Amino acid sequence: MGRHEALTAHLPHLYREGPLVSGLTATWAIQLDLLDEGALTVQRAHWFDVTPDDAEAAALAALLDIVPEEFHADLREFRPWVHALRDGVLRGGSVTREALRVLVDRYVRGFQAATAIRMVPPIDAWAVPAPGGAPARAVLHEHPSVLRAARLPATGAVEPLARLHVTNRGIDPAPWAVVLTGTGGGAEYAPFLANRTTGDAVVLRGRIGLGQVLVIAPRGDDRSRLRAELDGVDVTDRLDTYPALVTSPGGPGQRSAAPEALHLARGDNELWFLPLAHYDTPGLDRYLLALAGDALRTGRFDQTDFDAALFAQPPEVSATLLWVEATPASLEVQLPGWALMVPAGGTDAGCAARERLRTGLDVAVADAAAAGVATEVVLATLTERQPARDRLVAVLPRTFREAGPTGADRITDASGTFGVTGFDDSTLT
Repeated sequence: MGRHEALTAHLPHLYREGPLVSGLTATWAIQLDLLDEGALTVQRAHWFDVTPDDAEAAALAALLDIVPEEFHADLREFRPWVHALRDGVLRGGSVTREALRVLVDRYVRGFQAATAIRMVPPIDAWAVPAPGGAPARAVLHEHPSVLRAARLPATGAVEPLARLHVTNRGIDPAPWAVVLTGTGGGAEYAPFLANRTTGDAVVLRGRIGLGQVLVIAPRGDDRSRLRAELDGVDVTDRLDTYPALVTSPGGPGQRSAAPEALHLARGDNELWFLPLAHYDTPGLDRYLLALAGDALRTGRFDQTDFDAALFAQPPEVSATLLWVEATPASLEVQLPGWALMVPAGGTDAGCAARERLRTGLDVAVADAAAAGVATEVVLATLTERQPARDRLVAVLPRTFREAGPTGADRITDASGTFGVTGFDDSTLT
């Protein structure tokens, strides 16, 4: 029954008929219909999930101190943003693990429904972090690990008796690895690298020639042990570590039964490099016969004392130190984003929506985290890696020798050098 008939039905039977009464009730009915339409408009403006007007929705969200962001393509993407912040931040307390889960899950579900894409599955609980590979479920990393590298020194090569500084900004002591590369015209013998801050050291009883690469790193199967490779050849049997360094000519102290992983202390670490003599290791004219004391330095005019300095030796290797830090005051959300499903013909729109989702998650998690906490959201993708290292195989120009029944094209005699030249090709000098 319309307004006109309803008004007429309230009149006495005697006055219900006639054009004059009908015209009068019709006029009232039109005004009441207009009033109802205005009331419905006002009512709809107060319902966030119903209003089609962007300004009305923004005004309602402003009551919760939530504003539209530039990455919201339309009102359909703004609604899940408001719902997620309301549930995760205002209801859940924002900084807890459960509140972050609710925030991320609510926003991902709503955004994917609004844009008709499918990528991230529902987040019912945070999964346990697993090393390597793309995560199959959502993961919340607190204090995520970051690979750090430091060139020692920043430019050029490292000379004997050099004292270098590395800063571990993580929250825990960090195992470290080192890569030594032969760069000079000669070779380095028995390279000895000590951490004066922690009081431990490592040495390889061998030689690093031009272009050769020595890698000393924790083992993959046992992170408490070290492994050494020289140009891809395992030389761990020639690796020694000293857990309690003795910094005196009577050092370096007691050797470990097996090469143990070394650690960087939190904060600044002072590293000390020198070639140190070891039994049955060549390099008599290169290394120090005893561990230097604290005062010994490479001679520098107007910088070192005459009786506590050695003649400078040319640097023969470059060094790169690597370690993994547990970043303080930080968290990382990893989401499985390796499969994006969109309606037929909507690839471009789906890829654009994926970027808007990533941006929105970055902003939402950053706003919800505690003050001073760095955040990052990663939509993990499937990747294929084939790491490889370059190795020096030849030094140019190459010299070719020939030999025949009448002899060789050179004189084979050479000055005798112990352990270098053969007995039959040596002469007394």
